[in-house]
Amino acid sequence: MDRAHRLIEPYVGKEGVIGIYMVGSATRPYRDGLSDYDIEVIVEDDVYERTPDDERQVFSFKEGDERVVDYEFYLWPWSGFTGLAGSTQDMFHQPYQNAVILYDPQGRIAPVIRGQAQLDEGVRLDRMRVHYLEFRFRLGRARKTANRDASRRLNLGLLYGDAQRALVKLLFLVKRSWISMGHWTEQELGELGVPTELVEAIVPTFENPVSDAVRGLVERVDAWLTAEGETFHTDPAALNTWAFHRSEGKAAFERWGGR
Repeated sequence: MDRAHRLIEPYVGKEGVIGIYMVGSATRPYRDGLSDYDIEVIVEDDVYERTPDDERQVFSFKEGDERVVDYEFYLWPWSGFTGLAGSTQDMFHQPYQNAVILYDPQGRIAPVIRGQAQLDEGVRLDRMRVHYLEFRFRLGRARKTANRDASRRLNLGLLYGDAQRALVKLLFLVKRSWISMGHWTEQELGELGVPTELVEAIVPTFENPVSDAVRGLVERVDAWLTAEGETFHTDPAALNTWAFHRSEGKAAFERWGGR
């Protein structure tokens, strides 16, 4: 983190700067040579309004390769930063689970970051139900689509892609985490302790989605959910009633998923 602290020196003590923190792969154990420093600077609203657009987001590229970002500074106004806690976008929650605070002289940003990182248990339970049903529904729709006309490869690809995304979201939520950015999915699932054999079964299943392979993946997911102490998946009738006939289920689908 020594370099990160050197990078922020021009902002430290500057008028209106409330705090500075870093997110992204540079804060994670799997960081590599392509990982850049994603640094966010929180400023007072009036300072943000006076800041020119080209100073609200500043990029620097690696020496000798202008295609690779070395570091980025992104400014947030205080009101925008504190308003992120209610967002339904995972990108405004999951990165804050591992954010590194670099500058917070008055202790104002630390509690906000903790709030953004927190996954409410009610939200977790609702989303597990939603994404589990999305996973199962998309598989069922894909089976029907293939039986109708298996040559419609785009249709099938979209359905299987949706099923994979729903499953991945479910895996994160079972481990009490917001969902990571797609390009770090496998690494973050590994950090959370999701079984490697389960993660590694996903891609081959959808590359050749024959009925036995898909059924085997569903059974493996169900068994893992049970082993993790979850029970919502054990009563399909109750789950469907919640999704289609209960106001809370309909609201959860509207907020977190699609039908």
